Amino acid sequence: MRLIILQLVRLFYPRIEVRGLDRLPTGQPMLMVANHPNGLLDALVLMIGLRQHVAFLAKSTFFANPVGRVLMAAFGALPVYRPRDEGLAGGAQGDRSSRNEATFARCRELLQRNHPLALFPEGTTHSHTTMLPLRTGAARIALSAEAETGWAIDLRVVPVGLWYQDKARFRSAALVVVGRPFTIDDLAALYASDPHGAADRLTERIDMYLDEVVLQAENAELLKGLPLVAAWTAPHEPQTLEEQHARTAALLAAYQRLRATDPARLAALEQQARRYARVLRTFGITDPWDLELSAVRRGRLFGLGLLLLALLAPALAGFVLSYATYRLAAPLTPVLLGKFEETTSTGKLIIGTVLVVLGWVIAALIAGWLVSGWWGLALLIAAPALAYAALRWGEFWREFREALGYTWLTLRHRALVRELVARRTALAEQVGRAVQAAQN
Repeated sequence: MRLIILQLVRLFYPRIEVRGLDRLPTGQPMLMVANHPNGLLDALVLMIGLRQHVAFLAKSTFFANPVGRVLMAAFGALPVYRPRDEGLAGGAQGDRSSRNEATFARCRELLQRNHPLALFPEGTTHSHTTMLPLRTGAARIALSAEAETGWAIDLRVVPVGLWYQDKARFRSAALVVVGRPFTIDDLAALYASDPHGAADRLTERIDMYLDEVVLQAENAELLKGLPLVAAWTAPHEPQTLEEQHARTAALLAAYQRLRATDPARLAALEQQARRYARVLRTFGITDPWDLELSAVRRGRLFGLGLLLLALLAPALAGFVLSYATYRLAAPLTPVLLGKFEETTSTGKLIIGTVLVVLGWVIAALIAGWLVSGWWGLALLIAAPALAYAALRWGEFWREFREALGYTWLTLRHRALVRELVARRTALAEQVGRAVQAAQN
């Protein structure tokens, strides 16, 4: 069950990269603390990126039905009972403190047995552009786990930042950023005399370390726009999410310094970037780097055309089998789970999977009734491969169409392409000088 679910997450986010994997401690108890932008998928993306099973806490309402209990059990998730869930199915119903203490005791046991544990100290998933104030639960679990063993387990707290290119979009990408691990044994004396004070102190430290790995901005426009500017103005074409994240962090730091020291220069850069973005949108260009790689794209057109022809028949079959039920997941998710961006991906994953599989079963039953039971069984077995062929065909078609469009633009409007490339280069130089000035 766990393997199947993780493969479905890989299907949703086929590109999950990790920055700082070598920072993970080996042979020592490890408590990971992370930001929480994308609901239940955060923990699963973390496991895929770090390539290891990690226990985590999940709100108790996930355990309220048989399907949820099976899913949570598959990953060894532990229930946490929140005040806001009182009265709901799966809520504590009056004994929240005792139930949470049982969960925290289990967390301490896992850490003492050297089993990795991941916690989200914001306490809830959200789509804000900055982190919420941290709860002290993670700090209390870490401190009490050490105190129970006489501060002998040498626990490492590892800050982790999760960053999604577009968390609500199917077939998007995600990055896991591992920060600097730190120990907590320097808080032993304070914990012995003032447990609450020690928890507050450790929570402040966790917050400080998370600031190093989580991209935060004062508004959504800035947080969405800076990664684009970072990609356009990089010294070379960004190839990895790690490079994009690192450059975005550098631009964000420079933005904050320039806003305080040279607001006029910052305003001029913002205006130039917005104008360039408007020009790109006018001509349907999503990435100006593609204008400089037109020869490569022209060479890829032939290969993409062959792939499209080869996959056409199975893709059509997969389209007929799966497209209608796949498309139903998008409108049903906000109806069933609410219009919250942070639950959209989880909802699409679960609801879409159920609907698509149900569609396969119905199609197999119809084929078995019209032709024979063996045909129905064969169709059910082949359905996943056919659906994947349809998915890949659609992605190849989009790439082929974009490559064709860029090639046509390059061949028919050379002067325009040269102007756009020159403007990108000029913007990159100005941004580079501004970042250097902000760092000095």
